[in-house]
Amino acid sequence: MPFSLRPATAADADAIAAVFHASFRLLTFLPMLHTAAEYRRFVAEVILPECDVTVVEDHSGIVAFLAREGEEVRLLYTRPDRIGRGAGARLIEAAQASGVAALELWCFQANARARRFYEARGFRAIRFTDGAHNEERTPDVRYRWERPAG
Repeated sequence: MPFSLRPATAADADAIAAVFHASFRLLTFLPMLHTAAEYRRFVAEVILPECDVTVVEDHSGIVAFLAREGEEVRLLYTRPDRIGRGAGARLIEAAQASGVAALELWCFQANARARRFYEARGFRAIRFTDGAHNEERTPDVRYRWERPAG
């Protein structure tokens, strides 16, 4: 299935929020703290203004997105029906090729699939927490990828 990447625009806010909300709902170990409307507001008012956001599209529209603020990957989510088909990998590869020296992100410890995904792409765990400082109060892990020397 062919994917294309492009920078997000303000017009993409609703579609990005829909991917974010649908994907986040798959994390059944987490409490659902926000409504779909709150996801839309967060994407439109916080993520798009503060981050470089890249979307992946196919014939059906936006299927994944990555929001990066400098070296910090703030969000990476894929629409549930496209998970495992390469959209997230394309986004990580693009972020790694963007010229940054490193990338860091948070991942929930219980999200085994995401942890395998990041580790397979060169990220290493650098810190584990009990979740006291995240909104969900769920244990998380900090990952870091560094550009190879040379």
